[in-house]
Amino acid sequence: MKKAVILIGSICLLAACASSPEKLQRATASHIGGITSSDISVSDIDRGMYAVTWKAKTSNAAYHCEADDMVRDVNCVKDK
Repeated sequence: MKKAVILIGSICLLAACASSPEKLQRATASHIGGITSSDISVSDIDRGMYAVTWKAKTSNAAYHCEADDMVRDVNCVKDK
């Protein structure tokens, strides 16, 4: 039982590291294109078991973004 708790905790920690604010900034910049990660601020990060969602803001626009838990399949939609 104790090993299972440690394993689950480790998986959760790895998932949180995979979706760090810096990684989300880089993923957003890559998806949007033509902008650097330092020009993006992220907020409202919601890490689920299989996905992560966040809001991203640039000087020109705001986006709602989502990706899988390892921040691979990124999709950002510009807010209207």
